[in-house]
Formats: sequence, C-alpha cells, structure tokens
Amino acid sequence: MPDIYKNGYDNFKIMSLLFAAQIVLGVLPAILLAVFVCCQLYTEPVIGYVFIALMVAGAVANFMISKRYNVLLSGFRGEKTLMRAIKKLGSSYTVFVNLPVRYKKNRSEIDMLLICPDYILIIEVKNHSGKIYGQHKDETWLQKKVYRDGKTTETVMQNPLKQLRRQRDIFKSILAANGIDCWVDTMLYFSSPQVKLYLDLFDNDNVCSNEKELLEFLKTHKSKNPPSAEEAERIKALFKEV
Repeated sequence: MPDIYKNGYDNFKIMSLLFAAQIVLGVLPAILLAVFVCCQLYTEPVIGYVFIALMVAGAVANFMISKRYNVLLSGFRGEKTLMRAIKKLGSSYTVFVNLPVRYKKNRSEIDMLLICPDYILIIEVKNHSGKIYGQHKDETWLQKKVYRDGKTTETVMQNPLKQLRRQRDIFKSILAANGIDCWVDTMLYFSSPQVKLYLDLFDNDNVCSNEKELLEFLKTHKSKNPPSAEEAERIKALFKEV
C-alpha cells in the first residue's frame, strides 16, 4: 500500500452545512404557511405579501443550495472511488490527496499527486455520467444524459484538460522555484461506471474511465524524465509541509 498524505476533504464540512440548510429551507415554507393561517395574518395584505416573498426566497435558496450540494457530493464520490483504486498500489508510491498548490497569485487544488520512481503524476477526477463529447483544444465539453423516461439533458462543462494544464504549470513553477526540474504527467480519470467518452485528444492526453485501465496505466507508465531518488525525496518533503 502506498504512503498516503491527505489534506482532508474541506468540502465535507461545507456539504454537512448545505445538507442541514436544505432541511431547514425545506420545512420553512410549511412553517411560514402555518403561522400565516393560524395567526390570521391574511387579514393584513402587507404582511401577507411579506410572507409570500419569504416563502419564494426560501424556495429559490433551497434550489441553489441543493444544486451546489449535488456538485460537491458527486466530487466526493469520485474521489472515494479513486482512493479505493490507489490503495491497490505498492509501497513505492507516495500519494498526496487534495493538495493545495500556490505560486505567486496562482492557486489551485490537485485532486491527487502521485510520486514514484518512474514518474510524477497529477490526477484530476470527474464523476460525470452519460456521454461526454469534446476535443483537446475546446474551451468546453458537452455532457449528454438520457433517462429511463426518454428525457435527454445536455450540460456544458469546462474542459478539464485545461484545468489540469493549469495545475501542472503551478506545480512545475513551485518545483522550479526550489531548483527541481523534472517531467510532470497528468491524468484525467472519469470514475463513474455510467460514462462513455467521445473525445478527440492528443497522444499525451492521458484519460481513463475505469479502474482496470487506470491501474494498468499507473503500474506501467514511464515518464520522459522521471525524478531521481534525491529529487523525489525533496518533492515529498516540500509538499509534506503543505
């Protein structure tokens, strides 16, 4: 099993707060309506309008919070799926999870960083389902989902490869500032078993959509310029402090 350093899933606390907020906002309209009727506030038109406005605002807030909660929950599930696969690797791997990186004014958070004798790899995990269409150079990709009742939805997502390239640039800037020059690879991992990819990519765009494919890549990949043993230890020490 690899050495794993986890920064913690900060969004878990946010998810807990959002879940509690959904419960509160879900029952709030019923409470307001009960107060409105029991106290006969309908006899005062101004107060009635205020109560209606409060109920509408609560419903809108609940919708927005629910949407944010579902996004965070999807990401959380994707990272759990990735972690289960990573734990099957050997002791030669060092793993950093949810690693914040910052260089000057540029900052981001890496889902997972792997360091081993053969390579340094940044992994971005997505838990999207359905059909994903996109090209390497596109600013956005398209997600299509077909439901059992025949309903189809289309959602535009930011090209995750661009996010990965930005993370790699920040990471390499940190290494360069510490006198380390070595190749850094990237991997985009779609964790949902209900995903189908229709992507037009370059040869060096590493994308996987199932655990078997991911583990095969991680166990066989060779970097163009792998870190020396000394460089690997320096990088580990540098990010253990984070």
